Amino acid sequence: MKGLLPVVCVFALIAVSEAQSVPGDDVALTTPTIKGALDGTRTPVFVAPRDSCNQNDFPDAMARAFRDYTGTVHLSSASSELFQSLGPTLETVEHSCDVAYRSQNDFHPGDFNDQVWLDSFYTLDGKNIAVLGHTEYHGWAIKGECNVQGNNQYSACEYDSDTFHFSHDGGYHFYTPKVPGNFLAGFPYQYVIGDGPMGYSVDTNIVQYGGWYYAVATDNSWPPNCTGTGGANPCLVQYGGAPLRTKNVFDPASWRSWNGKEFSVSFADPYANSVEHPEEHVYTPVQWLADVNGIYVYQPLNVVVAVLWDYWDNSLGGPPGMYLTTSSDMVHWTKPKLVVTVSDLLSEDPKGSWLYAYFSLIDPDAPDLNFSVIGDHPYLYYVRLDNNSQNRVLFRRRVSLTSATAE
Repeated sequence: MKGLLPVVCVFALIAVSEAQSVPGDDVALTTPTIKGALDGTRTPVFVAPRDSCNQNDFPDAMARAFRDYTGTVHLSSASSELFQSLGPTLETVEHSCDVAYRSQNDFHPGDFNDQVWLDSFYTLDGKNIAVLGHTEYHGWAIKGECNVQGNNQYSACEYDSDTFHFSHDGGYHFYTPKVPGNFLAGFPYQYVIGDGPMGYSVDTNIVQYGGWYYAVATDNSWPPNCTGTGGANPCLVQYGGAPLRTKNVFDPASWRSWNGKEFSVSFADPYANSVEHPEEHVYTPVQWLADVNGIYVYQPLNVVVAVLWDYWDNSLGGPPGMYLTTSSDMVHWTKPKLVVTVSDLLSEDPKGSWLYAYFSLIDPDAPDLNFSVIGDHPYLYYVRLDNNSQNRVLFRRRVSLTSATAE
């Protein structure tokens, strides 16, 4: 996933797409800062290939959970085939070998339906589930769709997008609307052989906050080797992450993103229609969110907490590791606070060659069906990857959250 990494509207919700301005940068200065500290020992939740149902059953995305209409908890860390762990509580789920969703291996980039990771779930009643999928078109795996050889083909011939999916049976089976109804967010530019990577990726869950449903997307700058907003090769798309929002999670066309002043950016499918002004359909990145893995409503202070994971770039103002940042408007975020460093995690695994990824928070005591609300002691989920094999482990560990004002 991401380099490692007809629509049925069930509820009579009104899709609202009008722009709404957000206050200035002083918002972040008055937003409470949240600190996190690991608490206790880690517990393996899923070990691949030991617990795998087949070769495609391994943790390859952030852990997400929701509760269905029967009270059953669904926990997944999706691959391109979706397997789930099911049970009455988050701590007692058991892995199921029933495939809830299988990628279609669609060879046409304009169908946005090649390899799909279902990793952003939201339900209002536990039976009808809206899902955002991280979707990758693997041109490097399709004859005639890539002109680059070796390891460089993976970055040169990939085309990513965010797509819509749904379930009407409580999340035991998921379906994709007919093209182009599955398109939710993507670059307003068609796939170009050898000219990637390009596209948007939904890298968070969905939360309800301030009357809206939010998620956060991330991207890579494009075209390749572009130089910001100026120079000989200016970027048509700037690197980073930005929030998306809607009033109706079951309407993929209703999501809008940030243009630097307001939520007015709609996403244009470049295969469905000619895009006359593509620059109007590209979001403006928000500070810190390029490294986002999840967003949650921190109930004690009613602010949104984002989990950030920086493994290589050292871009968060400290050593590589996991950080937390908070916001009260989704576009202005506090300076990230370090929770755990890469070195700390490696010290727990002195033997082997490891990579860590896919960090998320899930509170077993969450009051909502979507586990999008957290208190002071949620679980931190993350994946340890073996650089020398396909072995992977999904861990969970308690983390204690406090406000900086409580120090």
